[in-house]
Amino acid sequence: MTDLGKVIQALHASEINGKVEWFDDDVTVGIGDDMSGWRAEDTVYSFDSAAEWLRAEAIRQYPESEFAKQYGRGFV
Repeated sequence: MTDLGKVIQALHASEINGKVEWFDDDVTVGIGDDMSGWRAEDTVYSFDSAAEWLRAEAIRQYPESEFAKQYGRGFV
């Protein structure tokens, strides 16, 4: 299980913007921002899935980032 708080902290430290929004059972996740644009968005159905989606997508979108270097092989 990937900890959502740790993922968010690590993304922030690497200056990678993102979002997590929820309504009922839907959790919307995204990498990017309103100003620069959203590189990727999706809907998942748990906070564990949101954390894993953010981790994997940040690595895919920013493979040379500190985040990818630190957490590309797994994140606990």
